[in-house]
Amino acid sequence: MNESLVSKYKDIVTSRGLTYHYLSSPAVDDKPTLLFVHGFPSISYDWYHQINYFSERGFGVVAPDMLGYGGTSKPTDMSFFLHTAIAQDLLDILDAEKVQKAIAVGHDWGARIISLLSMKHSDRFLGFAWVVVTHQIYAPFPPVDVILEMNIKTYGRPLLGYWKFFEQDSAPQIIEKNLESLISVVYPDDPDSWLTLMNQPGEIQAFVENGKTTKRASYLTDEHHSRLLESLRGGGLTSALNWYRSTLGGVNSHINEEIPEENQFIKKPAFFAVARKDHVCVYDYAVPQMEKYATGGLNVVEFQGGHWVQLEEPETFNRELEGWIRDTLQQNC
Repeated sequence: MNESLVSKYKDIVTSRGLTYHYLSSPAVDDKPTLLFVHGFPSISYDWYHQINYFSERGFGVVAPDMLGYGGTSKPTDMSFFLHTAIAQDLLDILDAEKVQKAIAVGHDWGARIISLLSMKHSDRFLGFAWVVVTHQIYAPFPPVDVILEMNIKTYGRPLLGYWKFFEQDSAPQIIEKNLESLISVVYPDDPDSWLTLMNQPGEIQAFVENGKTTKRASYLTDEHHSRLLESLRGGGLTSALNWYRSTLGGVNSHINEEIPEENQFIKKPAFFAVARKDHVCVYDYAVPQMEKYATGGLNVVEFQGGHWVQLEEPETFNRELEGWIRDTLQQNC
């Protein structure tokens, strides 16, 4: 990240009393502001390619460390991970920065949150961009074993096997002892390693427990790797894993009751960067899901790599995202 941007970090206490650490760089002239929302096990630094690119071109940028990560609060009570409350945290940040014209960009769990923003707070945004993980509506979440059975019936293999590990009480401590092992799995040089380590139940747990490592992706630079380790060592994994546990524990199961059916559809322009080798949010599920719900217009861009397209192919990703903003949203910018 450009050194001049490091000083742009701030802290805010949101309306529900949680501290968020976030980067804010104001827009120049009448350009919109991009709200970058990361997922597991990341920090706002994951967006450094995009922060540099868009801020240099006059766009506003807001990039928070999400709940459980970096300089943001790390509650151990999973009830704090109610997605409607997290969405309000982000709106509190935008309000504090007096952002009127925003575009939400979400990756991994961040994509889940921008889905909620599109359903409950669409009027606050010009458009929404999903990165790898597709738009999903809310419904009661079944047990992991049921999901895995459904995966096998639909795709011929399980997809969410790693959730079996993440839901265990011992998972935070196991991972904290073997952080390099987890990072090598999550940011792999070979995205096909996820076919075993992430998809198959028991595989990631055995791998991490034994302190094994696989070749780390080249796009995870030494600087990025160091910042990631610092965040996870400092904050631990208990709070970060609450993103999974709160979902499995039913914290978000009733959100669907608050959203009229017509609001489940994306009424604003949508951008979707889909990864052919993301073996968790698979193409055959992700693209039809977006096509079904994106009634306000959809631009799909295919990437041939894995889960981290914004890191693996930042030049292409940034160019495509900027082009979509210019061509689709310019009338509002």
